[in-house]
Amino acid sequence: MKIAVCVRITPGGDVGPFDEVALEAALNVPGAEVSVVSMAPASASDSLLRLTRLGVKEAYLLSDPAFIGSDTLATGYILSEALKKLSPDYIFCGRKTLVGDTGQVGVGIAARLGIPAFSGIMGLSSEKEGLTVTDRSGCMKAVPSPAVLIFERIFRLRAPGIFSVPGQVKTLNASDLSLDISRCGVAGSPTRVVSSRAGIPERRHCRFISPEDFSDVVGKLLASPRKTVEKEKAAGEKLSLVFAVGDLVADEAKSIADEVIVTDLLPARELKALIEEKKPSAMLFDSTPAAKETAAELAVLLETGLCADAIGLDVSGGTLMITRPAFAGDVIATIISLRSPALATMRTAEESSSPVILSCGTGTKHCLGEVKKLADKLGAVVTASRAAVDAGLFPYSAQVGLTGRTVTPRIYVAVGISGAVHHMAGCRTAETVIAVNPDRNAPIFDGADYGIVTTAENFCEIILRSVQTEKGV
Repeated sequence: MKIAVCVRITPGGDVGPFDEVALEAALNVPGAEVSVVSMAPASASDSLLRLTRLGVKEAYLLSDPAFIGSDTLATGYILSEALKKLSPDYIFCGRKTLVGDTGQVGVGIAARLGIPAFSGIMGLSSEKEGLTVTDRSGCMKAVPSPAVLIFERIFRLRAPGIFSVPGQVKTLNASDLSLDISRCGVAGSPTRVVSSRAGIPERRHCRFISPEDFSDVVGKLLASPRKTVEKEKAAGEKLSLVFAVGDLVADEAKSIADEVIVTDLLPARELKALIEEKKPSAMLFDSTPAAKETAAELAVLLETGLCADAIGLDVSGGTLMITRPAFAGDVIATIISLRSPALATMRTAEESSSPVILSCGTGTKHCLGEVKKLADKLGAVVTASRAAVDAGLFPYSAQVGLTGRTVTPRIYVAVGISGAVHHMAGCRTAETVIAVNPDRNAPIFDGADYGIVTTAENFCEIILRSVQTEKGV
């Protein structure tokens, strides 16, 4: 069995955590011949060489000056042509990169190759008949060959053995792959970054309180009427017609269009037929996994631009201006599509099953039991920062942030979280943010309404003791 794993190398030479999962999954398949494929600058050769020490037979570096500036559509084309030459039985991909939540490449490769894609993979087993996967819903499916498998964050990549030896890294350029240069790099990329700015999180004018005030503040907030926030309307210019796939993005579509048609999430080919009939200027999707996958397939079918993870829309000169975070939220970029219709997935927030979310950072690692007791007392849903997930304290499904979930509770209690930009992107729609951190200068307080300067251990001890006292324990 031949498995090709698509990996992306960061400018620092690292492999993203989701791509690491895909590689570890391939290495776990008994008897599999595993190769790695990466589109990156020539400097990534050393990073790929390190991966060959894990049991990878060969690594292929797709590198050519013509590839510079490729967006996801052009990247998918280049990778697909390379994979055609390798002819693997299976192609493994991670769901998204470390720095963003586009999630387009794996689905796009499958669409280009005309093979099925299996996404949201939470488990993998190998039988004599082939591979079986378990998806997000717990459903087990037999996977035919060839197919693309897209993994969630379920494994940790192994370390190389003491006596392991490196394999080969082969560099392939546009000529080696017989590529159409007009479909590569900037020339083949329908999306363009037209401006960017620092991703400074929203400031909330933090009021510092003592741990003893916490319960009283929470009680008053929950007893008060819920705040209503008016969506900002785009001023002036609008597009003539925009499609909204699902009600979650209907308001965003209405803010930028004279006419909006709301449609259900249909298969990509059916949406393509609707677009060819009605000829909208743009089509918006929500951020559910199914919508993102359909949008990625549709972009390939239409050969048009897709901007994922959008947080803002505007119209200028008849062109849709799409704002999205980049580089883990450190940068906010404005992007346009040179082809019509422009496609975009909007970052939509999840409704919490509780009005209170208790989110944990690495500062809670020595009091996880107490944190969970506190969550039970508050009736709160427990989530986590990326750092806490990376440290193995919580599963990926609990992660809030740019590469995790976006949540919109009444009260978001961040305990032991530093407040990096990529985390604050996931809780910016919370009605009230209460931050607990021993460092008064921690960035988390810039995005908080209330701040408590203390350790997670001390905070939990005080609050749990006060709850016991109120109950007469």
